[in-house]
Amino acid sequence: MTEPLAHDLDAMAGADAYNDWLIRRARPWLHGRVLDVGAGIGTHALRLRELAAEVVALEPDPELAAILRDRADGIEVVEADAGAVEGPFDAIVCFNVLEHIPDDVGTLRRFKELLAPAGALLLLVPAHPALYGSLDRAFGHERRYGARELRDKLGQAGLEPTVLRHVNPVGAVGWLVQARIRRGEHLGDGGLKLYDRLVPALRPLDAIPLPVGLSLWAVAKTTGSASASTRNA
Repeated sequence: MTEPLAHDLDAMAGADAYNDWLIRRARPWLHGRVLDVGAGIGTHALRLRELAAEVVALEPDPELAAILRDRADGIEVVEADAGAVEGPFDAIVCFNVLEHIPDDVGTLRRFKELLAPAGALLLLVPAHPALYGSLDRAFGHERRYGARELRDKLGQAGLEPTVLRHVNPVGAVGWLVQARIRRGEHLGDGGLKLYDRLVPALRPLDAIPLPVGLSLWAVAKTTGSASASTRNA
């Protein structure tokens, strides 16, 4: 685990309003047995525990998995990658993880295998390859995604997005400044705390289709089970 990643995992874990926003966005699909991929120190897994009948937290980093075990009472912690768990899962949560994985399509195929027939993959990835900069390199990001690229990769894996859109346009501005202009290797603690306080005012933007955003948010189901009404980014 890199020093910038450790620093920012701690910082992001304290951004309660932002993390609650992510879970609220995913909540309609959260039920039954849920897999949290790349669970880290449990920032999302602890919230998922309140919404699902069973949570399995997948974290391959031994240091993070140890912290997670200490925190995650009632959650099964698996110190491995997605090949080490057995489905089916009613929902798979993968927030800001896929961009770290070299074989992202192979991982998406594994998610498809793990999903229950009516299950949903809830995916958040960094958007806009043009925003790739110092923060991405420090965090070990392999890539940032375009909307068409993400749709194509989901399709290659046998998954069909019922939701695919940009979110968090204000965050994109902050990332541009920090990663491309200042070329920093950490999220600014002061800026992150300010942003977290602004989250209640920013939530209504989720209802507006936007061409830009820090992230792409996707809800994907196995091909053939997805709703015909797909929202595009």
